[in-house]
Amino acid sequence: MRLYFVLILSVFFSLFSSCFAKNIEIDRIAAVVNNQAILNSDINQILFYLKQDKNIITVPLKINFLRDKILEKLILDTLILEEANKFNIEVSDAQIDIVLRNIALKKHITLNELKNDIILNNTNDFFNYEDYIKNIKNSLRIKILQDHILNNNVHISEKEIYHLLNKEIKKQNELKKIDLKCIILPFSTRESDKTIKNKKILIDNIAKIINVNSNFDYFYKNFKENRNLFIVENISLKHLKNVRKLFSSRLNIFKKNQILGPILEKKGFYIIKVNDIKNNSIKKIITEFHIQHCLIRPSIILNDKQAKKDIFEIYNSIKTKNYSFEDAVKNFSHDVYSSHKQGDLGWISNKSFDGVFKNILKNLHCDEISKPIRSKFGWHIIKLLEKRQIDEKWKIEKEKIYQILLEREIKKEKNNWIEKLKKSSYINKYSVDIFK
Repeated sequence: MRLYFVLILSVFFSLFSSCFAKNIEIDRIAAVVNNQAILNSDINQILFYLKQDKNIITVPLKINFLRDKILEKLILDTLILEEANKFNIEVSDAQIDIVLRNIALKKHITLNELKNDIILNNTNDFFNYEDYIKNIKNSLRIKILQDHILNNNVHISEKEIYHLLNKEIKKQNELKKIDLKCIILPFSTRESDKTIKNKKILIDNIAKIINVNSNFDYFYKNFKENRNLFIVENISLKHLKNVRKLFSSRLNIFKKNQILGPILEKKGFYIIKVNDIKNNSIKKIITEFHIQHCLIRPSIILNDKQAKKDIFEIYNSIKTKNYSFEDAVKNFSHDVYSSHKQGDLGWISNKSFDGVFKNILKNLHCDEISKPIRSKFGWHIIKLLEKRQIDEKWKIEKEKIYQILLEREIKKEKNNWIEKLKKSSYINKYSVDIFK
């Protein structure tokens, strides 16, 4: 009887356990990173959010792919957040508020409408308002740390920028259209060496006359009308790279009315005039100034009248050589950003200055300092280091090259940093069930 009762209890608990297991899913560990666990529910939370996007097709193969990517991202975020803790990086409510305001602005709704939308549409087991804010907070901490690490380790040199810029300039130069006029003294390989030598002397003498008297067009017209020993040829508006293919000799073409030769080609001896050069784009020349400055900025404590008095005292002391401009910058300038670089502001376009600044800079000589000037930032003493004129197109191109190099170096440095984090950490992944 007792045995029978035990069997009944055993069957009952077996059935109960089976039914209970169907209703309760154990939250399994997906991975362990150092002393932190990434749970199956962490992945499911993100998957749930992604499934709300109709553009994502969640077939089983896609789900598996997404799970792997999500897990990798969670592992990486865990590692970086651990580093953020070591650096004591915290995010304020005000910073989170700025992110929320930007999201609301993109959605064309108010901040309160966004908060209500998050609360109303995300009240579920996988994603809620607290999770939303936590994700923003973690993302900001990760970004702050990454920016700190990368800004300290990524440096782009001017040499790298100008190397690529010069390559681009050469590439663009090859697309210039060139118009050439050629005077040709033909010869045949069947001719005697003496005849060829005499022709070489003749073409050399004509080239000298042309170079001295700048009368290429006179000879070109004369030989065109009276075809005898010489012939003429016109090569009209071909790209420079295609013009160079016509000649075995390297033609260093760089300006209009340039005379080249004599050069020896298959047809004979050539004297060439660069009749015209057409660029693909119109040049927009701008002036740039490489300057240093000493700035006295008015404030609540220092009114504009006193700031003006202070800057003139500094100016007079520099002029009387009580101290140098560099000493003034180091000890008195309110521009913290540039003061540690002797006030160096780099190259600045004349388009960045107003009329007063432009006129003063225009009339300054290199290494000369200006009288104090007022701007919206305060009172300045300017020292002009260099002045140059450039095509604005290449200034824009230079900025593009800088951004390309910066992005490449950031990616490289970020990958190196992440690999170091992974190598110095304990990471163990576990197999997890596919999200239903």
